[in-house]
Amino acid sequence: MRQTLTILLFLIGRLCFANMASAIREGTFSSSAISSRNIDIVKEKINLKIADDFRTAFYQVEYFIRADTNGRQIPLLFHAQDYKGDFKVWVDNQEVKLLTIPSEYEITANSHFEKFSSYFSQPSEEGKPETVVIYWQKNQGLVYNLSDLKYFEADLTKGEHLIRVEYTASVWTDVSDWVKEYSFRYSLSPAKYWKSFGSLEISLDASDFKYAIKTNLGNQTKGQLDSIAVWNFSKLPDDFFEISYKPKISAFARTMIAVGPSGLTIIFTLLIFFLHFIAIKKYRHIRPKKKYSWAVIVGSIILPFFVLISYILSFGIIDSMIGKEAGNHHGYTFQVIILYPFLLALYGTIMWMADKRIKGQINKAL
Repeated sequence: MRQTLTILLFLIGRLCFANMASAIREGTFSSSAISSRNIDIVKEKINLKIADDFRTAFYQVEYFIRADTNGRQIPLLFHAQDYKGDFKVWVDNQEVKLLTIPSEYEITANSHFEKFSSYFSQPSEEGKPETVVIYWQKNQGLVYNLSDLKYFEADLTKGEHLIRVEYTASVWTDVSDWVKEYSFRYSLSPAKYWKSFGSLEISLDASDFKYAIKTNLGNQTKGQLDSIAVWNFSKLPDDFFEISYKPKISAFARTMIAVGPSGLTIIFTLLIFFLHFIAIKKYRHIRPKKKYSWAVIVGSIILPFFVLISYILSFGIIDSMIGKEAGNHHGYTFQVIILYPFLLALYGTIMWMADKRIKGQINKAL
């Protein structure tokens, strides 16, 4: 009995390592630029090339701007986080040095950033840097301090200029479902606060990737998703756009998902119930006069626990059928163990009544 209890406690301990962390493995955060009130952004052109393994994407973003004034100024602010390699900026095909805003900077009438003041909240009583909200998902925005943004300074003449940004983004991974979903996300929400919005062009090159992808951009203006697709907008289509891919799995794995942990547990329960019932009948035929049936007692204690364990382990069984693309994110499944006393009482009562009926029939026949 002591050995059995030790094994049961060990199994529970192993099962307690359930993953309740976020179901989103965040990739690169990148967005449209935050624009100075000194310039008009005539057009934003986003060129996105997906790698053949869908783990990285190369972004080239072009801003066609019109400056209202001459002189050295800060036309755009950028937010990009967790990108791979360098984040590079060119102004009229001349690369410029990207700077990080010192944390002590505030947007005031005398600040270099005064033309951005309408984007940011007012300073707090503690004098902390202003904040801005950027939306990376539907109804999910993050608040950033001014110091989180990057900027550059350029000597611009009044008139039109081209600002180009290049970087490599890492993929986002959503493990909330049985099968992982990979995506690249780009926030368009800063464009809502531009001095003017001219047009937006998004070009997606997925010619190196050989599987079906989808977007939240609607039907493309031209091209195909499996090669090069282009979308043109005269207004923002959403707060963000997303390019996503969900791997295909085998037909057997899809069947296992359809059956689910509950279905597998029911199948297992019916099987062991049948075997236990056979064992009880055999025990009674051998010992028809015995008051208590050890087959009932032992089975009623052990089998409800095995049913709950089968439910917990069924998640891993389905994940193994899916393979490396399994989400493996199921939460505290081990908590079903709290149902054990109730199942023990219910199952024990049913088996006791079955045994009593079998005992009566055997003794009546003797």
